[in-house]
Amino acid sequence: MIEEDTMFYVLDKKEIRQADLTEMTENVLGVAYLTLDELKEQHDSLGISRTIVADCVSDQTHFRTGIDIYDDCSYGIINIINVMDLGDFKDRIAFIIKKNRFYMIKLIDFDDSTKEMFENAVGKFRQNATLEKVIYGILEGLLSNGNKSLEIMEQKIMEMEQRLIDGHIKQDLNKDIFKLRNHISIQKNYYEQLFNIGTDLQENENGLFGEEDLRYFKIFADKAARLSDNTKLLLDSLIHLRETLDATLNYGLNNKMQVFTVVTTIFSPLTLIVGWYGMNFKYMPEITWKYGYFAVMLLCLLVIMICLILFKKKKLF
Repeated sequence: MIEEDTMFYVLDKKEIRQADLTEMTENVLGVAYLTLDELKEQHDSLGISRTIVADCVSDQTHFRTGIDIYDDCSYGIINIINVMDLGDFKDRIAFIIKKNRFYMIKLIDFDDSTKEMFENAVGKFRQNATLEKVIYGILEGLLSNGNKSLEIMEQKIMEMEQRLIDGHIKQDLNKDIFKLRNHISIQKNYYEQLFNIGTDLQENENGLFGEEDLRYFKIFADKAARLSDNTKLLLDSLIHLRETLDATLNYGLNNKMQVFTVVTTIFSPLTLIVGWYGMNFKYMPEITWKYGYFAVMLLCLLVIMICLILFKKKKLF
């Protein structure tokens, strides 16, 4: 039984038209969007091995480093993130490429975005269509909003830098840096995943594509590489920001310790004077001297003034 989400298209004289499963013969160029249940039911008729089906069923939440290359097909799984909201749920698709055939399998799709991406790619290349163009259109949809997301993150970093310059250093700034760094790292791993897929397709190890159309995969890989490089630059900016924050906090701490050091240094000789005259020996002449109290007071003030002058000269405050 064919599910409502399932879509088959054939490329007839470089034009795409919707078809049904019976038209998807081995010698006909075609693309299809399948659900996981449909893949389980039809994998034999579609020429897809049970190993691939079992891999699609398994729960794989990590970003894969490339695609699996077989003699007669290429296969991969893509975990898709919403770059505008990294806290959103991740969609997941699998793709299977055979000679003259491309299957996209919906594994997880919370909002039908993967189906929409497939339909957009098919609609974009309805005229003068090739299998490579359609695959390129689908992969390119995975990069949508990439530059916009990075611009937003760059703006956040600039705002953090401004807060640091203005002296608004709070614990929240450190938390914001850590959170943004985590988001950028996720995007970097996501784009590296797509770059690896693009380069694997471009290498065309099993000869599934025509040489003249491999340029589409190079274009995609280059776009993914640029986005990955830009995320690395943002990570470097965050590292520098974190180092500046640490240096600023250490500078503030050093200033406070310097104040304590100055105060301690001033009071150390005063403590000595107080201790000296607190011994109360019987024959200490200053104890019975009429002006002894005022003399000690003047001595203490003189010590404080000398210390302050020395500290000022040494630029300790």
